[in-house]
Amino acid sequence: MVFVTFVALIMTASCSTDRERLHRAAEKAYEYLQKGKYDKFVGEIAYADSMSEDYRAQMVDLVHEYTETLKRQHGDMISVTTVGDTIIGEQAHVYLQITFTDSTSEEVGVPMVKVGKKWMMQ
Repeated sequence: MVFVTFVALIMTASCSTDRERLHRAAEKAYEYLQKGKYDKFVGEIAYADSMSEDYRAQMVDLVHEYTETLKRQHGDMISVTTVGDTIIGEQAHVYLQITFTDSTSEEVGVPMVKVGKKWMMQ
């Protein structure tokens, strides 16, 4: 019985660590947006390494345009916080709350996939 409890404890701890890595990966990607590091944001997409240079440049431009639209509507992002998640195996959705300088908040769902031991945007 002690062994079963010990194994359950270890599994819970590793799940917590994996969940924390998931949350951190999603937050980190959006912090890149917050800092204007659009290329790094695109680099957090699971298939970024297989993108052609032209396609990657287009993605960076689209992300930049999206961020500029948000800035015009709400001002700068001042915080990014995980508010929830749904994990099914090696796929997940992380729900982030983004707070802007105009005091509004927006919740976004970020689809994520596990690549090796690393969580990346899908």
